[in-house]
Amino acid sequence: MKKRYLLLGLVAVAAGAYYFTPSISSIVSSLVHKYGSEVLGTNVEMKGLDFSLSKGEASIDKITIANPKNYKSPTLFDLTKVQVKVDLKSLASDTIVIDSILIDKPEITYEMLSVTQNNIKQIQDNIQNYLKTHSSQESKAEAKEETTKKEEGSSKKVVIKDLQIKGAKLAAAAMGKEISVTLPDITMKNIGEEKKEKSIPEIIADVMNKILSTASQAVVSNNLSNLEDVAKENLQEVVGNVKDRVKELGIFGN
Repeated sequence: MKKRYLLLGLVAVAAGAYYFTPSISSIVSSLVHKYGSEVLGTNVEMKGLDFSLSKGEASIDKITIANPKNYKSPTLFDLTKVQVKVDLKSLASDTIVIDSILIDKPEITYEMLSVTQNNIKQIQDNIQNYLKTHSSQESKAEAKEETTKKEEGSSKKVVIKDLQIKGAKLAAAAMGKEISVTLPDITMKNIGEEKKEKSIPEIIADVMNKILSTASQAVVSNNLSNLEDVAKENLQEVVGNVKDRVKELGIFGN
C-alpha cells in the first residue's frame, strides 16, 4: 500500500512539473514583453524558455529588442543564449532571488539616423523618461495607501546576485560595409540587494543602462560615431519618403 501511495505521489509531482513549466514560460515571456517594452519604449520579445524545476535553472533561446522607428535594422539587440539560475525558495516570496545570469555573445547594432541621433541614445532617452514617470507614480502611490496593491509583476521585487555579459558584439553599417567590435565583458553584482530591492522594470532599466553605456563608450573609442555619410544618407532617405508621401496625398498639388 505504501508503494502505491509513493507511486501516486511521484506521478502527481511529475504531472505538476509538466503543467507548471509551460505556465512559467508563458508568465516570464509576458513579463519580459510587457515591462521590457514599457521601459525601453520599443518592442521586446522573448522566445524559447526551458526551465528545470528540480534545479532552478533556465535557458532562454532568444530575446530581441526592436529598433525605434525609422531605423533600417529591425533590431537593436539580439540575445541568443541566456542562462539563468534561480533560488527556488524565493519564487513564493515577494522578492525573487536570481543567483546568476549569463548572457553569451549578444549582438548590438549601432545605427545613426542623423548626425545627432542614433538608436542607442534614443533607447537611453526612453529609459530615462520611463524612470522619471515611474518615480513620480511611485511617490503618489506611497502617499495613498489604497493604491498599495499593484499588478503582480510590478510589485514583485528582484535581486540578481551575479550578472555577466560576455563576448558582446557591436556592429555598425558604413558605406555598404559592416564594422564589428567586441565589447569588454560586463559584470554586475548584487543588483537590488542591501535594502534597495528593485522591481522588474527597475532591474531592466539598470541592466540595459549598463549595457548601452558600455556600447556608447565603444562607439566613441572606435570612432563609429564619425559615420556622418551614413547618417546623412539615412536622413535624406527619411526626408525623401516624407516628400513622396506628400505627393501621393496631393496636399500641396503636383
